[in-house]
Amino acid sequence: MMPLPLPRRWKSALRASGILAAVSLLLAACLSAGEPAEPPAETAVVDGSESAPDAPQETAVRTAQVFDTEAYKGKLTIRYFYLDGENLAGDSFLIVSPEGKTMLIDAGVPEAGAQVVDYLRKLNIGKLDYALNTHPHIDHIGGFATVAKEIDIGTFYMENLPYPKSSAYTNAMAALDAKKVPKKTLQEGDAFMLGEQVRFEVLNPPEEALPDAVKTFSAQEINDYSMVLKMTYGDRTFLYTADVYKRREIELAGSGLRDKLKSDMMDAPHHGNESTSSSTAFIEAVSPRIVIMSQNIFQSPNLKERLEKNGTEVYSTGLHGNILLHSDGRTIEVLTEKDWQPAGAPAAR
Repeated sequence: MMPLPLPRRWKSALRASGILAAVSLLLAACLSAGEPAEPPAETAVVDGSESAPDAPQETAVRTAQVFDTEAYKGKLTIRYFYLDGENLAGDSFLIVSPEGKTMLIDAGVPEAGAQVVDYLRKLNIGKLDYALNTHPHIDHIGGFATVAKEIDIGTFYMENLPYPKSSAYTNAMAALDAKKVPKKTLQEGDAFMLGEQVRFEVLNPPEEALPDAVKTFSAQEINDYSMVLKMTYGDRTFLYTADVYKRREIELAGSGLRDKLKSDMMDAPHHGNESTSSSTAFIEAVSPRIVIMSQNIFQSPNLKERLEKNGTEVYSTGLHGNILLHSDGRTIEVLTEKDWQPAGAPAAR
């Protein structure tokens, strides 16, 4: 069966960006003749091995399942939020420990803050035990100005990198200060727990590097010193990479931290932007079985293909909407809100 045609407005945008052919191939892979839809598009990692069902045949929507607050009690959950917008809206995801302790990592651009609050309320969260900002770029810290006003926060984790020239930074800090939220800075070598069983290790920024290492506040400077976190729960491991560029990836992969990089799940550095990040050395060091791309506009067909050739399951908020990962410490399973969500043309970054 030929793939379903894309709407004209998607075709024009995608043709302009040069990825229409890649999207058509992806659509063809998601569709075949004469088979019914299979809503639960999930992938599992069990003891380091993976099992994946056949590709879904039609679009299904599982919003209620992704935001179900009862089905996954007693498990670790990570929900990557789809932040709607015409431009790239940044990162935001929520981690809930098996005991119910909560931590929000990043909150997208300022305009996305209200969406993050809505998602938290959908999950019946009126207070966050922790919130963490990986670095002070607008698409990671901006939404905290709204989140801090609307949701109580126990402790705010951040880097020792004041950025007073950024209104996104100063507005977020003002909102936190107005609520008297305690702040704590983190760097390489620090570790903390979320609940009794979920452990975090900080792998970046280097110890004592900030704030002096950032001289010009260029995009690459700030991104290379953004926070990289290794999370461990039972036998399963997760790597959160923020926006590190290839230079810092290669340094980490060649350092004494290399063994700590290896993880079952990884979020793609810099939202899956292959021109700046996801070096071969770094991907080989991590060897992830699951990769999440936090990007409301799908912009990484080449990276997706490269990872999938190595047997990695790849998910993008731009293609799949909200994404839920849940684990009992032995397996990791993935549930996506949508089997396929065509995205508009990628914005320049």
